[in-house]
Amino acid sequence: MDTSIDYDFIINQIQRNLPTLPTIVNELTNILQNPDSSTFAVEEVMTSDQSMTMKILRVANTSFYRGGRDRETDASEAIGTLGFEKIRNVILTTSVFKMFSEDKAEEKFSLEGLWKHSLGVAAASRTLAKYLGKPWHERAYTCGLVHDIGKVARYKLDEEDNAKHFIKDSQLALDKKINFFKAELINRSPRHDYLGYLICKNWGLSSHVESVVRWHHEPNPELRKKVLSEEAGEVIDLVIIANWAVNHLKFGFGGHDQPDAPSEALMARLNIYPTQVDDILSQIKNELELTEDFCGMLDTSAGE
Repeated sequence: MDTSIDYDFIINQIQRNLPTLPTIVNELTNILQNPDSSTFAVEEVMTSDQSMTMKILRVANTSFYRGGRDRETDASEAIGTLGFEKIRNVILTTSVFKMFSEDKAEEKFSLEGLWKHSLGVAAASRTLAKYLGKPWHERAYTCGLVHDIGKVARYKLDEEDNAKHFIKDSQLALDKKINFFKAELINRSPRHDYLGYLICKNWGLSSHVESVVRWHHEPNPELRKKVLSEEAGEVIDLVIIANWAVNHLKFGFGGHDQPDAPSEALMARLNIYPTQVDDILSQIKNELELTEDFCGMLDTSAGE
């Protein structure tokens, strides 16, 4: 870590420039962490904000979330059909989307492309977790959704100066054919992985999410500090693969176009073999088609 960068100062700036998550997200997170929580408890939190309830139902009824099920007409039905974690992810998705809005799009970089990339990694993470038979596929979605939130922070902090420092890193990544993270290291810029980790801690998101955001550019598990469980390590590996897949399929734009392919060792930790890669990419590509429609739906409802 570059000790010349004052991360405490940056976080103070972030707290003034980036919105906090709605209270409802933290309330639902607390409920989810309690194994004795009831559907009624979740419904009570949801219906405390009628505007949010309507947005939840609108998002929950998209093909991205609903699949082939019947449309939901009230909060109780949505909870019963989608489940606690998916409802929380619906709310988190609509909340995080607002952070990617911008007054003007820069010629060389737009948060819209980064949002599309982030939502794509969320969808790919969930798809891959299901493919591997992991029960924590909704947790994987959450981690994928916010894995690059540190880039949003960097862009927003630099917005008054036309995001020139952020764009400088992105341009270096494109010119040198490296990923954005390596460009940050070369330019001695604030690291988006560490900034994102600090933001997630500030928001009170789970330790799994913090770990993924902090280490999604570190393929070697021995170099990842304070990863508290084997499952958390698996989620990190999975998001690294999902991030590569979404970049490889050119869905959205995360600030570079040369993603590092996951190593065979990393793939093997998740019992993924080279013969499976094409099938995995095909399934992720199908999911990204639904995600494309979902992005459009969020765009049209952003002003509501």
